[in-house]
Amino acid sequence: MNLINLYYFLVTAEELNITRAAARLFISQQALSKHISQLEKYYETRLFDRTPTLALTYAGTRLVKAAARILDMHRQIKSEIDDINNHRRGKLQLGISHTRGRAFLPDILPQFREQHPLIEITLEEGNSVVLEDMLRHGGIDLLIGFAPILLDTVETVEILNERLFLVVPKKIMESIFKEKTEFMRGKYTESADITAFQDSPFLLMTTENRTRTMFDHYLKKFNITPNIILETENIETLLALSLKGMGITVYPEMFIKNMSLHLTQGSDSPVDFFPLSDPETIGTLVIGYMRERYLSNAAEDFIALAKQVFRR
Repeated sequence: MNLINLYYFLVTAEELNITRAAARLFISQQALSKHISQLEKYYETRLFDRTPTLALTYAGTRLVKAAARILDMHRQIKSEIDDINNHRRGKLQLGISHTRGRAFLPDILPQFREQHPLIEITLEEGNSVVLEDMLRHGGIDLLIGFAPILLDTVETVEILNERLFLVVPKKIMESIFKEKTEFMRGKYTESADITAFQDSPFLLMTTENRTRTMFDHYLKKFNITPNIILETENIETLLALSLKGMGITVYPEMFIKNMSLHLTQGSDSPVDFFPLSDPETIGTLVIGYMRERYLSNAAEDFIALAKQVFRR
């Protein structure tokens, strides 16, 4: 039995399909079956029931939990020894939401790569629930997302505060305010009044998303039940639909800086971007890591670089 056996076993347990697991591992099905057989021989028990479909036995289920801990401990001690030897080699596993990565990582990763050319960087993308579970079980070293991170054993470092913006199609503005539209547009440049839009159609992220959670808490303060006509996990889809006039959506401030001036400030833009200034709509972007898990020099340097870049 070796660590490769355990890793291949975990991938097979996740897929519960030899064909998919072998493809994911870039090995043949025969080679994968051999690794599983070696592990079953070592433990003198079956780890999978193979008919009618692949399923974990009770022993296999128990080994999944242990194998994940063993591989996580191996990654930690390897990182620590690499740091002791000052080889600056190793692996940094980052977790971030799909769209947050596009706004956050281009400002960090190129510079980090120059400083740490021997560090292998892997990126896991998903919603906050998925990423927090991965952080808990050692699937990622650092989680980049909104506070709070709902784990008792997590340590967080604040990177920046970020407002939410309402993205309002101009035709909705005109239907609400008519001849006062330009006056109200100027007034809302500093902060929008959400009650003016409470009867408008909304396009929102699904409830698992932290941005949606913040916005729901904000609406609750005003006893507003929004007219939600569409929910999705893809914030870029919501923006595209709002640009077509379908409804109002919510967009984080960091994402706006990557948009063209034509969309955010152009007079012919089909939407307006209005900030929300309520404390409920100001989120804190943090980097989280597990307190009891070894934090490599590379991870510490990544956090320090993020603080430096966004402080500017």
